[in-house]
Amino acid sequence: MIPSVRLASLLAIAGLAACGSGGPPRIPDAGGRQVASVSLLRWPIKGGKPALHRVPTLETALWQARDTVGALRRVIGLHLDQRQAFALTTKDGVVAIDLESGRSRPFLSAVSVADAGPDGTIYSVASDQTLTATAGRLPTPFPGKLPATPTELIGSGSDQVMALVPGDSGLVIAKLAQPQRREEFPAAQVAHTMWGDLLAAATPDEIILYEPNASRPRRTLDVGGKPSAMAFSPSGHRLYVTVEGEDDILRYDRYSLGRLGTIGLPDPAIAMRADPLGRFLLVRPAAGDSVWVVDAIKGEFFGSWNTTWKADLPAIAGGRWLLVREGADVVAYDLFDAEFKVTGKVRGGAADLWQVLDWAPSSEALATVEPGDSAARPDDDDDATRVTVYVQLSSSQNPAWAQELADKLKSQGLPASVLRPERQDQAYRVVLGPYRSREAADSAGTRLGQPYFLYLPEDR
Repeated sequence: MIPSVRLASLLAIAGLAACGSGGPPRIPDAGGRQVASVSLLRWPIKGGKPALHRVPTLETALWQARDTVGALRRVIGLHLDQRQAFALTTKDGVVAIDLESGRSRPFLSAVSVADAGPDGTIYSVASDQTLTATAGRLPTPFPGKLPATPTELIGSGSDQVMALVPGDSGLVIAKLAQPQRREEFPAAQVAHTMWGDLLAAATPDEIILYEPNASRPRRTLDVGGKPSAMAFSPSGHRLYVTVEGEDDILRYDRYSLGRLGTIGLPDPAIAMRADPLGRFLLVRPAAGDSVWVVDAIKGEFFGSWNTTWKADLPAIAGGRWLLVREGADVVAYDLFDAEFKVTGKVRGGAADLWQVLDWAPSSEALATVEPGDSAARPDDDDDATRVTVYVQLSSSQNPAWAQELADKLKSQGLPASVLRPERQDQAYRVVLGPYRSREAADSAGTRLGQPYFLYLPEDR
């Protein structure tokens, strides 16, 4: 198992590797990127056949849904390994779409609440308050029943799930083969890390932090006022906070709780969420219907777009494209373009539900190649000048550690792999690439925001 602090640092690098490092108008192109595996799934809120759209053009993809789904309440999540996407219906059921075949099927029935864990496990609560984890088609019930219908289920990618229920003891921790336990914890205005290993709850004068598996799980953080919005970075090593009446984002280290600086905003904010690759923060202002985009790495305000704020949109796809509702339409903007150009639009799409997928059909692979992508460009350069170059992120004598890290990076949509040693005294290298020139690899490396190495196998 990869140490959590080390993994958090490398996943932060992974988020940066997928995007540029400068603010407008000096954002570099995404040269050296591999084929983008990202698409946008349209769930028809009133029922019907789902549709898949290319990112960033938002054109209809070469994919077809074979079945209709019923009216929907919200999108639940994605099991990437099983190529399944999930949504909650208005009839208290969970429907699943098999992304490879386009077939839909009922997944769960008679559930009042359902959420997806970070590994794609679906956690659900039945009408009798029974809590169940379903992976694949195998439901596993947790012992006992919840004291009330939860407002949220937080999975940890293991045999543990947390439920937020109304009341002072608002946190219920359930483990397989163990009795449930309740903890004194606010159930409203809660943020959590992607893997559910740390929760943060706002109170009128501070933030309560709860780490379920720590020997001393409870800590407090004084932010100088009443917290109005919170969000963790994707790796979980940063906590972003806004304070009621203040126009700054405060940045804190998750481990030491030390303050790392501020990011200025035009006005106070009431909600935040992070780009899954860690580069951007989406911020909802306290007044008006709009979204602010903030560069979390450079600590700069990026821009403002008029749009509604809902659970599915606004969102960022592929670490680069901002997806928003504008009137009756859904529109994509390129955040790496100096003028934030519109790259695509789905007319009449605003009424439906949308889900960003880190996946694209194999038939769409060529359609998603970046025009300037030197790592995926056809083989038209001169053999004498072409080289194979990797961006090395880590090396280890432990092959299992290296492979686990590479798998984590690949799950973030990055071209990661493990280069195995030729001799026993050499290390297992975790790399991005390959790239066809030093320039292309260095272009990708300079956007990491962390030390990196260019590795040429022929120089081994």
